Amino acid sequence: MPENVLVFYKPVVEWVENYVKNPEPFTQIDVHLIYTNSCSIKYINDILRLFERGCDEDHKMEVNWIYDAGDESVHEIGTDMSSVINIPFKYIEKEAPYQERKRLKVKNLLTSKIGEISMRYWETIKRNGHAKDFEVLEQV
Repeated sequence: MPENVLVFYKPVVEWVENYVKNPEPFTQIDVHLIYTNSCSIKYINDILRLFERGCDEDHKMEVNWIYDAGDESVHEIGTDMSSVINIPFKYIEKEAPYQERKRLKVKNLLTSKIGEISMRYWETIKRNGHAKDFEVLEQV
């Protein structure tokens, strides 16, 4: 959940642009998201599309879409992306450590939406200074 997605993703995009000019015969792309926002989803999609350009009969690619056990929203993002990206996706469910499996019920004070988030995500929200935008309702 980078504060400035352009600054965060620019070096990644530049690296991928250079890589796909002369890719290895097989490229494995591991994506493990804990949480993402719409801006990051756009950049991840753009990055996968760059990789897609380097994928041909001589240069095979595969995306390992790794998500924490029970995190259906991240799994769904991968499913959506795989429907528009012409690279094979494998879905790998990873068991999260106990602390990361704890969840909170929160209310987004900007949208009034209520939902459950992982403690790991909550720590990221706090680290990025956005805790004031949420009300913690209960630990679930």
